[in-house]
Amino acid sequence: MIARRQACCAEKLARTSLRGPKGRGNLVPYGQKKRSVCLRLLRFARNDRLAFAVLLLLLCLSALSQAAPRQAAVYYSDGKVLTGRISLTSGRKFKLNIPKGGRLKTTDMITGADVQYGKVRHFTFEPVSEIHFHPEREEIRQNWKFVEKTKYDEKTAIADFSPARKEFWGESYPLRYLSCEVDLGSGETIAGHLYSVVLYLETEEKTIRIILRSKQRGDKGTKMDDLIYVTKIKMLDEGKDVAANITVKFAEMTFEPNDVVQAVTRDSLTPVPTERGDDPGTFIVKSTFGENFYLAVKKGERCFVGWPRAQDRKLFAVAEDHVKRQRDFYNDKKLLAVSKSTDGKEVLTLLNLRRRFAPTNFGSIGGEWDKELGTIVEPWRLSIWRWKYDPVAEDMLLSARGTFFRLIFLPEHPSPEAEISDELWQTRRENNTLVVGKSRAGKD
Repeated sequence: MIARRQACCAEKLARTSLRGPKGRGNLVPYGQKKRSVCLRLLRFARNDRLAFAVLLLLLCLSALSQAAPRQAAVYYSDGKVLTGRISLTSGRKFKLNIPKGGRLKTTDMITGADVQYGKVRHFTFEPVSEIHFHPEREEIRQNWKFVEKTKYDEKTAIADFSPARKEFWGESYPLRYLSCEVDLGSGETIAGHLYSVVLYLETEEKTIRIILRSKQRGDKGTKMDDLIYVTKIKMLDEGKDVAANITVKFAEMTFEPNDVVQAVTRDSLTPVPTERGDDPGTFIVKSTFGENFYLAVKKGERCFVGWPRAQDRKLFAVAEDHVKRQRDFYNDKKLLAVSKSTDGKEVLTLLNLRRRFAPTNFGSIGGEWDKELGTIVEPWRLSIWRWKYDPVAEDMLLSARGTFFRLIFLPEHPSPEAEISDELWQTRRENNTLVVGKSRAGKD
């Protein structure tokens, strides 16, 4: 009897379309569409306790998976101001491309001012105080085409090869490029170009869908002033308490002057600035935007990465097979460790990577040419790769990468040895200080 009712409930849920009567192209306002779906589901579940319980569980799980909206005011270029609860699409984040994030060079990427700390930064509304948008460039454009003007004499087979002329046609249209500046609750400010993202602003009257773009194009025949854009988003409530700097204290590890520590954020896998502190055994990790982070230490020719010591051998074998088959710039890939997310849908792999130079029957492949040295060099990285994981099919799909260290070697030089360290994995957070060491394991 129970099995029959469960099957009936599943069949009813399957027949009920969550897209609404008009499908994906439904033009009903977002809030109204959401209410109609809930009403249709409740209509068949009100007389069935099991169906109602299943529906309630699904709604609760959906609510928990979304970040809590924040109170905000949205300012437009035409003077309009809207206030309400603002949020991102569930599961999405802001992506900001930072042009001044650094330059990639074929030199030592660990020390010096040329190091790049994540050119693309990911964040949510939680650490944000304000977001500003400024016109970087504005143009009035018109459709055009090249018109061939070359004259050809069929009798003499001589052409004058006159250059093609650019011919404009149709009505003009406005084009605007926007730069973005984000003020964080920690007092930090980052600027760059924002990837297109969809926001939802819940006002007292309705829910408004806002699309933020770094490039706007108006309709033909319109003026620049007709192209309205968001100038500012100001948070009206207290966001997440985010520290600009995190002090990392190593309880049981000593450091030589040339030893290096590097942090990589756990969610976005972004390498962030990590500098030596004033006190011995302390380092300062900057601009994490509220994320926790992985730690790696380079001592001479050896690297240590904070990682859980226990390893799933079966998962390790599956990951090793996918790493081997993954086509990549780095042709020498050594898997060091794996880790699975709590929901089992993602796998992290720690990799020692090198672009090897090797002669073949079709010529030399691999490596890079260094103009300053005038010879072939081999890039090396110690990185984390994130994979989407299907435990049933044991299939993995590469989705993100983050790098601790990058160096350039000559072909005859060996790669640095890398290993996981349970000592660097044992940490305890005290306000804006992170204490690292095995002696803290029982106090985590």
